[in-house]
Amino acid sequence: MSLLQELQRRNVIRVATAYVVAAWLIVQVAETTFEAFELGPDALRLVIIVLAIGFLPTVIAAWVFEWTPDGLKRDKDLDVAEPGSAGSRRFLDRAIIVGLTLAVGYFAFDKFVLDPARDEIREQQAADDARSVAVKGFYGDRSIAVLPFVNMSSDPEQEYFGDGISEEVLNLLAGIRELRVISRSSAFAFKGQDLEIPEIARRLDVGHVLEGSVRKAGNMIRVTAQLIEARTDTHLWSQTYDRELKDIFAIQDEIAADVARNLRLAIVTPLPRSRVTDPEVVALTMQAKQLAERRDGNFSLDMETLLTRALELDPNYIPALEWMGIANWFLEDQGEISREEQIARDQRRTDRIREIDPDNASLVMVEAWDAAYRERDLEKAAELFEETVFRDPAKSNHVRIAGGFARYIGKFDKAIQLGKHSVAIDPLCFQCLYQLSRTYLYSRDYANAEKVRARYRALGAGGRHHHALMKLLQGDYEGAIDFVESRAGNAEVPDVLIWAIRSMAYHSMGQAEESDAALAMILKFDDEDLRLWVLPDVYAWRGDNDEFFRILYDEGSHDGINGRSYVFQPQFSGLHTDPRWAQFRQAVGMSAERLNAIEFNPQLPQ
Repeated sequence: MSLLQELQRRNVIRVATAYVVAAWLIVQVAETTFEAFELGPDALRLVIIVLAIGFLPTVIAAWVFEWTPDGLKRDKDLDVAEPGSAGSRRFLDRAIIVGLTLAVGYFAFDKFVLDPARDEIREQQAADDARSVAVKGFYGDRSIAVLPFVNMSSDPEQEYFGDGISEEVLNLLAGIRELRVISRSSAFAFKGQDLEIPEIARRLDVGHVLEGSVRKAGNMIRVTAQLIEARTDTHLWSQTYDRELKDIFAIQDEIAADVARNLRLAIVTPLPRSRVTDPEVVALTMQAKQLAERRDGNFSLDMETLLTRALELDPNYIPALEWMGIANWFLEDQGEISREEQIARDQRRTDRIREIDPDNASLVMVEAWDAAYRERDLEKAAELFEETVFRDPAKSNHVRIAGGFARYIGKFDKAIQLGKHSVAIDPLCFQCLYQLSRTYLYSRDYANAEKVRARYRALGAGGRHHHALMKLLQGDYEGAIDFVESRAGNAEVPDVLIWAIRSMAYHSMGQAEESDAALAMILKFDDEDLRLWVLPDVYAWRGDNDEFFRILYDEGSHDGINGRSYVFQPQFSGLHTDPRWAQFRQAVGMSAERLNAIEFNPQLPQ
């Protein structure tokens, strides 16, 4: 008897065929189910390896043993002359036919049912990935972070002077559209940290780092600058400048030009140049900025003092005028001036900036903000936000605010694009991450909303309300309750928010009594602002449409920014079929017809 005949008699070929068919089915099912349970490719590889290892023992077992009506027996104990394995052959033949039928059925189901759904997900992921790398793909390795220059002087006050030089160089480089420059807030976040350049570059996702030092002695200054390629941690260029103090602005221009030349940038517009002023003006402005970042005590008055002194020395120094606007906001927030006084001061300040620089991008941003949220001229605001982004795509604050406007009018693709750009140029900007996470939340992309929110919270930021809301929207009701309750006593998680999340979650869990009890606690709460903050969410989630609209109109909240921002918030989606919802949108100037007709196409690197 030949080997092939012996293999056929012992059913080895049948067993091997049945094993391969079954293994293929197992792999296909695993590939589909593992994705649902968020098991990575390692788990699938393990299944394939186990099945491959099991093939040889199965074939050997088929050679040695035979399945008979009396059970499993060794082949050598059977009478070879009798076809004792006919039953097992029929069983294996049927198993192979069933397996092949299942394989064909699964293939058809996968091809015509599962595959289109997967293709849609892949297309969405590909589009999202494309947006994620759009900025980096455009710039390639042409990206840089400017670290604060180290103060080498004995006077610690000179640190502000060194920081000012670093920021001025950063601003000059940011004016080069062909270069991606990390914003100051992210680049300066590593000040005082003992981190290697490659690690800083990795965290900021840049190809190059500019570092340096400053030593000021009397009327002389020494500035050293070094350009480092992050990937190889090698110096591409370094230069030391020994000049008189009055030449500091020329030094800044030279550093920016040298960096551009060594990065081999094909610059199509002239390099920006420093505005010459008293070096003390720069240092005073930088000191005021750092007070705003630290926010220690009643810092707003100190900011005002520093900026007032800077503007006495140079009334035309626009950065000091811009930061005075932030100081005025803090002064009003801390009760030092009235709201009316803040508005009057800002009007005088913006008028002054307009006299000095009519094309200043910050003025356009203020006009865009006023048009959107005070004048409610959304069409005009769209044009102004487009202009703002075009003028200064390197300023993360402007890009972020434009992205918030895009979300406000329901242009989620544009909002995500702008949000990603703001994060790309300012990776440690918690406001940028917060706004991008909100945009994903509003667009119902909860997976990406969670990812970005995790980065946001890793920076020590808050946002507890939206994090709990994300859990509710994904059906994790117990998780939402646990999240807010675990943070009870935290100033960012007031009791009224805990009750709101409880009421919403218990309602969805079918625990009406518990939901009503939590709502009753909200209604007893004595802080009206906080009460009105959560009640619309609770009523909308519970389907209490009458109560929702009663609060909206009786309390007048529909007439403010918060009321208009309800239009695209996902927790209010249950109201969309109520005829009063369309009437509400029409009343606040946010009708679907109006928003759909608005053209908003900010120009960013693609």
